[in-house]
Amino acid sequence: MAGKSQAGMVRDLEVGDLQMVASLFAKTFRRSKPPTASLTDYLQEVFLNHPWSDPDICSKVFVEASGQVTGFVGVFPSRLELDARPVRAAFAGSLMVDDPKGNPLAGARLLRAFMAGPQDISITETANHTALGMWQKAGYPLDPGYSMGWLRVLRPFSAAADTGGRIVPPAGILRPVGRILDRGAALARLMPFRPAERTASKVSFSDATPEQFATAMMTLSRHFPLRPRWDERTLLWFLAQAQEKRDLGYPEWRVGYGPKGQLLGAYVYFSSPGNIGWLLQAVCAPGSEGELVDDLFAHAYEMGYSGVRGSSHPWLIPALMSRRTMLYGRSFFIADARDKSLLEPIKAGRALVSGLAGETWTRLIGDRFD
Repeated sequence: MAGKSQAGMVRDLEVGDLQMVASLFAKTFRRSKPPTASLTDYLQEVFLNHPWSDPDICSKVFVEASGQVTGFVGVFPSRLELDARPVRAAFAGSLMVDDPKGNPLAGARLLRAFMAGPQDISITETANHTALGMWQKAGYPLDPGYSMGWLRVLRPFSAAADTGGRIVPPAGILRPVGRILDRGAALARLMPFRPAERTASKVSFSDATPEQFATAMMTLSRHFPLRPRWDERTLLWFLAQAQEKRDLGYPEWRVGYGPKGQLLGAYVYFSSPGNIGWLLQAVCAPGSEGELVDDLFAHAYEMGYSGVRGSSHPWLIPALMSRRTMLYGRSFFIADARDKSLLEPIKAGRALVSGLAGETWTRLIGDRFD
């Protein structure tokens, strides 16, 4: 399908577009040199060879009359279910236009083309401020619960050095200084950010393999009325993609059980010693949120990380707020559906539609393509 005008046209992504899309991605999001073949290959893998590929739900490109691709919206097809009812879903990520000032309507046209697709529900969980403006002008408001970012500082000097290094790379040379100051604070017993002990917890968490984590995710997802229709093969594909996020460190897979051996929680986060960890996915049975958060913070502290951050897990927010966690807005979550009943679990904060269940599993977030 395509929409034409003198200013260009919007159509489905094709294999021949991938090199131009990779160049646009590198320019827009990485500000880097010309893209490598690995980035082009990855775009083909996730946008054209996705395990849930749907010929009717495709990424879109904006093409000038010259044939040059100057706009793109990446679309991930998804298979959800609402109380066992199949739901056809699509996630929009990587909305970009080469010259938004010169062609201010290109982004809006890409967005309209995405929303006009046959999916039952349309979602994005990674809209930046520019994309958010496009969504809101089109009449789609953000969802506050799934747009919330959070940060729990564990070692304040190291966390400050890590944050500074991410904003201004040369400031990364201060990381060793931060670690020294945090060690000094620990020796002086000045550790106001140290997490609570887990001795009284009714949930026992332990390290797990990706396969064990996948099994736990499929079981625990049943606590959420709107959730992915995973099977082992597709979920392991998402996990394999996520494991390659080299800029975020290494994954820590954790699964928790109750005193009678019942499965109660699971989470995965990424980090390297001294740096701030990033929570990709958390899921748990109702009533176990506090134990999951306590284990996450305690484990990260024991591993030597300076803090943990995350987003888009609204069922965890009450537990996070009561444990010295800072909340903020960073990327924005928006959802719309023709059948508005599909939005009720999202409004209630009981939908599993972010992280591994959304679009932030992709290597386009948190990986390098050398």
